[in-house]
Amino acid sequence: MESESAARRRIVVDGSNLATEGRTLPSLAQLNEAIETFLEEYRGFTPEDVTVVVDASFGHRIDPSEVQAFEQAIEHGEMVSPPAGAVGRGDGFILRIAEKSGALVLSNDSFQEFHAERPWLFEAGRLIGGKPVPGVGWVFTPRTPVRGPRSRSVTAQSKREAKAASGGTDVVEDELIDGTVDETASQAPASRRRRRSSRAEKSNEPAPVALDTADADDAYEAVDGRASKATRATKVAKVTKAAKKTTKAVAATKAAKTTKTVKATKTAKATKAAKATKATKATKATKAAKATADIGGDAPASGAAKATKATKVTKATKAVKKTTKATKATKAAPVGLATVSSNGSRSRDVPVGEALNDAMTFLTFVAEHAVGSTFDGVVVSFTSHGAHVDVDGMLCHIPLRNLGDPAPPKARGVLAKGETRDFALVSLDAPRRRAELALPGMAR
Repeated sequence: MESESAARRRIVVDGSNLATEGRTLPSLAQLNEAIETFLEEYRGFTPEDVTVVVDASFGHRIDPSEVQAFEQAIEHGEMVSPPAGAVGRGDGFILRIAEKSGALVLSNDSFQEFHAERPWLFEAGRLIGGKPVPGVGWVFTPRTPVRGPRSRSVTAQSKREAKAASGGTDVVEDELIDGTVDETASQAPASRRRRRSSRAEKSNEPAPVALDTADADDAYEAVDGRASKATRATKVAKVTKAAKKTTKAVAATKAAKTTKTVKATKTAKATKAAKATKATKATKATKAAKATADIGGDAPASGAAKATKATKVTKATKAVKKTTKATKATKAAPVGLATVSSNGSRSRDVPVGEALNDAMTFLTFVAEHAVGSTFDGVVVSFTSHGAHVDVDGMLCHIPLRNLGDPAPPKARGVLAKGETRDFALVSLDAPRRRAELALPGMAR
């Protein structure tokens, strides 16, 4: 089935992104296959309409057998790389070309750091993504950029700078999502704008704006930062309360266990003393019975009964001694290292109860990311059962089972140290301040 021709006559290809899709190192063959498939599917484009941009390190990371073909493509102008020292590096260069020529962008990147200065990324059909599907080939589809933490940060900074440039006036209330200003709203009397802003503050909702998109969530974040800050503060407060309750519960459980242990020890000692007393009395009775037998008399019946009791007490005393030794051995045993995952399994990388992040970093992460959300992260290290990912200062963990189906034997086969990838949040562990991640579509 052929796709309809796009309105724009040029397409800028994020070559490094497509060449690395689903791989650790880029492949020139995969990039060529993606471009050829795109031109077959989108017949409105020709090879002359395609501009392929790769980063400066592309030629050093591809397979040595592809280097000669790559150099020829650069020499013939079939591929370009950004000039040295370009602001925004390859991504900024790609968007500058697209902006100047009005072209579409073929990439799976969301370009979050450019959302504030280039709102045209959210125009319908301006961004196209593609993935190689086993047994099917490359599949292309229109995309909407993901608004992650980096996007919110640069957008908020842009709003603050705009507010400072306007002399303290809250420009955000009269701005549209695409960055233009509603002239009708800006020309309204100041008293009416103040009343509108006051009503929005009382209802804890942003002031009305003219929207240029159907995404209500994105519009809400772009209208006014105050409501977002209030919501974030509420989430942090709730998580803080939950963490305090968990800490109190753990402390209460430890105190109860200690009390039970002390009581059990005292009871064992009392029982041991009582049994020892009974054993002494029984021994005396046995000796008396033997003395009577030596004299030639018959031991009284009560003496035989006491001897039987003495035997039972001796056996019980031995059992108590064994129990006491087992208790002491248990107390002397060293504390093991274990980590409890979301499915109840244990590994041996982090001591029980040890937190992976500090409290404020964990609380801020929980406030900004919901379970199931997707965001960018940087692979910082590998473990025996997965990898550690840095998400804006929060150290998260991605186990092998969340890297593929079936799970790879090592995380190094799927991820590269220092690589930036999209990850999905699977679960949170408040007591140990940990977060479990997965590659999109691989959460179990």
